[in-house]
Amino acid sequence: MSNPKPFQAAAVDAALAAFANQDGRRRFLVADEVGLGKTVVAKEVTRRMSEDGKLPLIVYYIANGHAVSQQNKGRVVSFLEEQARKATVATPDRLSLMAVAKRPDHPVLIYALTPATSFPGARVRLTGGRKEERAFLNVLLGRAYPAFARDLDPAIMRQRVGESSWNWLVEDAKRKLAAAPPNLTQRFREALAAEFGKPVREMLDRALSGDPLRKIKPLKSTSFVGRLRRALALATLRHQPPDLVILDEFQRYRHLLNEKDADPLLKALLEPHGVEDRPAILLLSATPYRLLSTRWEETQGALAQTELLALIEFLAGGAVRDHAKTLFSEFGEKLRDIAAHVEPRDPNLEDAIREAGRLRDALRALLTPVMSRTERDSFAFGDPLARTQFLAADPIAEDFRVYRHLADSFPEDMRYEALPYWSSVPLPAQSLGPRYAAWKRANIKAAPKLTKMTKERRNKLDAPARWPDAKLRALSAAVPAKLLSLPWVAPSLPWWPLAGGWKGEVTDPKLLMFSRFRATPPSVAALLSFGVEAACLPRQRGGYEKAYRRRRFKLTAAPGPVMAAFHPSPWLIRHTDPLAKAGKTIGAIRKHVRLQILAALPKGIVEKDTVTARRRHRSIGRTLAAIEQAAGVADQSATAWISAVGEDRAARSAVHKWRQTPRIERLSPTELDDLIDYAIGAPGVVLGRALMRHDKTIIDPPRFGELVKLSWQGLRAYLDNPVILSSLPGNNAVDKVMGAVVDGGFESVLDEHFWLRAQNLADGAAGLARDLQSALGLRAGSFSFHSVGGLSQKIPVRSHVAVPFGDAEAEPAGKVNGIHAPSRPARPDEVRRSFNTPFWPHVLATTSVGQEGLDFHPWCSHVVHWDLPSNPLDLEQREGRIHRFAGLAVRRRLSALLHNEALQDAVEKGGSPWNHLARQAEKLVDASGLRPWWVLEDAEISRHIFERPFGRDISRFAQLREQRMIYRLALGQPNQEDFVEILAHGGEATRLLLRPLVLDLSAMGLR
Repeated sequence: MSNPKPFQAAAVDAALAAFANQDGRRRFLVADEVGLGKTVVAKEVTRRMSEDGKLPLIVYYIANGHAVSQQNKGRVVSFLEEQARKATVATPDRLSLMAVAKRPDHPVLIYALTPATSFPGARVRLTGGRKEERAFLNVLLGRAYPAFARDLDPAIMRQRVGESSWNWLVEDAKRKLAAAPPNLTQRFREALAAEFGKPVREMLDRALSGDPLRKIKPLKSTSFVGRLRRALALATLRHQPPDLVILDEFQRYRHLLNEKDADPLLKALLEPHGVEDRPAILLLSATPYRLLSTRWEETQGALAQTELLALIEFLAGGAVRDHAKTLFSEFGEKLRDIAAHVEPRDPNLEDAIREAGRLRDALRALLTPVMSRTERDSFAFGDPLARTQFLAADPIAEDFRVYRHLADSFPEDMRYEALPYWSSVPLPAQSLGPRYAAWKRANIKAAPKLTKMTKERRNKLDAPARWPDAKLRALSAAVPAKLLSLPWVAPSLPWWPLAGGWKGEVTDPKLLMFSRFRATPPSVAALLSFGVEAACLPRQRGGYEKAYRRRRFKLTAAPGPVMAAFHPSPWLIRHTDPLAKAGKTIGAIRKHVRLQILAALPKGIVEKDTVTARRRHRSIGRTLAAIEQAAGVADQSATAWISAVGEDRAARSAVHKWRQTPRIERLSPTELDDLIDYAIGAPGVVLGRALMRHDKTIIDPPRFGELVKLSWQGLRAYLDNPVILSSLPGNNAVDKVMGAVVDGGFESVLDEHFWLRAQNLADGAAGLARDLQSALGLRAGSFSFHSVGGLSQKIPVRSHVAVPFGDAEAEPAGKVNGIHAPSRPARPDEVRRSFNTPFWPHVLATTSVGQEGLDFHPWCSHVVHWDLPSNPLDLEQREGRIHRFAGLAVRRRLSALLHNEALQDAVEKGGSPWNHLARQAEKLVDASGLRPWWVLEDAEISRHIFERPFGRDISRFAQLREQRMIYRLALGQPNQEDFVEILAHGGEATRLLLRPLVLDLSAMGLR
């Protein structure tokens, strides 16, 4: 993990200052915007606290999910040496197992915990937990209350564990208890009293048997064991209290902050009794409080002001909370005064601005000792919405006929709903479905003259020239099928001039689209995907149903071009590198690769003596196998391929012949040309070479099978796509893909992707192969349109180049050996992982479910507002998904500025050009450390708004643009939506006056 940037170091200093104040509450909030490295702050706080001489530093790292907590605890202690770090993180993942775990002798101990397992609230449904926990509880209960333990039904603690396994677990628990810290039994008795009440034995009996006189029902066995687990957790917490508690993304488990709750477990965590120093509590969250609440949310009880003040009270106490409330109220009044006296000659204006500035500074002085929030817009004063493209969504006559058909089909009392559905959902009569009440009650009438989706149209790949939806037509014009069919996004740092579909100023195909209704994303995704298929697939090959049944890349019984294309040859990877001539033409690079190959082969091996020798042309598979045989790596290759191809007989035969190929003795000029082609254009070689720049051991024998599996089962399966192959020029499938590898700069694309991902994976570069394998394995989904008129039937349409984020259906199950294979829809996290690669899907359509807390920026710089949001915060949240650290827009701009320097460094020093570019980019860093990744000039994302005649989107967007400039002023104010509208009413003049008054809570204080 990187060293802290200046703005992060400032947050660290502020947090440690709060923790050093023994008279304070020792609590601090880091609320930096998403992507600004809050975990870096947590790591540095931990490092500096561990150097105070008190050993060991006990850290509780709490996150909402087990995967997140386990992943991030290693990052928090990444400052330790590798051996110490491994021992430090090898700790139990729940409180109830900590007491008996062996404590390593290291300066830091970190426990990654989750609220559900370690801090279940009193109202949470309890479970029996792990069998190891129950076995230890069984032994500990026997020591604390022997008579009760003897009478306890063994099945309550054993549950479904077999008797022999249970007996072994109990014996193991006895050994652990014998080595447990002293006084643990007494701590457990005290914890039982806190959990069940006194007298403990009587209360335990009552919990199991109930009390009819007091109308107390007996607990279920799982609930009883769950309460025992809570008691053991409390005993452990009291015995080994933390020095530092890190609450990551605590807004997901805010109940832990409710100190009015009498839960003894939470009290022991936040305010442990009888310890010399209360623990330091570091809160991490990009959204610790609502930045803006709408009128509707306020009617539902979601009050942003109340939430913020409650958090301030947790951090600093009730007195600070009351003072903050008063200051916020006075500050809001002054801002209203300024908005009301916007005329510069108004004599009251100057006094109001001066007083508002004083109140702003007072709020900052009050709050920054306990919190720091760094935001992108705190460091950029330009208009972040200035670069917006309006897509002309001009209606045609049939659009209005679609509306009339929908309105006539709805029941009379619900016809008013037809207009918003028609304006947002393509083919609404076919797309809405029974989750919409108006559609469910509708009588969808036959409409023979309307353009619609039918099975016949789908099966014949007969997409109309114009669908009857103005927004869909505008979007299809912005991202035509030719662009969407590209198999990957163009690299930001190409090594040579690109060609084919990637040539020139190519618009990036990746789009993130937001809509209002849940029916819109799957409908748009299916229609865009169908449009690409209709434009690319040849109709004479069986149409829609049979398009995906035939595999283009199959292994024959002997090594051939397909096997050679996807074979990550260790010999070619080690001895060739087109990056050595990066920046030159592809012709110059071919000449250099030729020299590299000749230097690696025995001198004089190229045979030119006779016409026959010069014309000899063995299959590239045989040539490559013979070279690997001579190099001593043929067995390594064959072993890896056997594990990758499974039981495919033809493939296993090809692998066997690869292993048995004789050593190479002579090579014709034509065969040498083949080697050059495959060194530069074979996807397997390019994949292996790109991966080895970041993961040096990937072609070593122990890991080579992982690379072959990625190439054959991952990359080959992805490229064996009829749409992709039909859109590429070439004589056959291998020629098409190898041509695309060169034209599209595939190696530089992979190098860029691996550099970016290695920074975010828990196991770094070592996890790159598994990560890409998982991303390439996304299954296509589908969306079923409903028929119009006649018998009701569904018309499933594939979604692949464009997909919805959630609400996708499983692709219709195919047959394997005559049996229908099971199929399930892709999970949202799988979709996100695949979208965050340069590969398909290129369009991700979602509702507001995708607008908070998720990253979509690695390969996407375009956001489409299919429907505009209702408030400026939602607009910012949407665009914040792709406007982030090291996003595509920033990398494109960095490459434009530093392209030549980065490639020159790579040629001279080796390694990935992106490592060199990152070092070059440090020259552009400003005092905050946020540049270049955040506020690099001209590194802007593209946003698309639909422009319709007589529509309100343009005026609504202008309003949101004004409100976005000032909505942060609503922090701490009641009735926030009304407040923002009042301040925005004065337009640009008011905005210029109010901008300097925005409350900046960043520790850097650059404003």
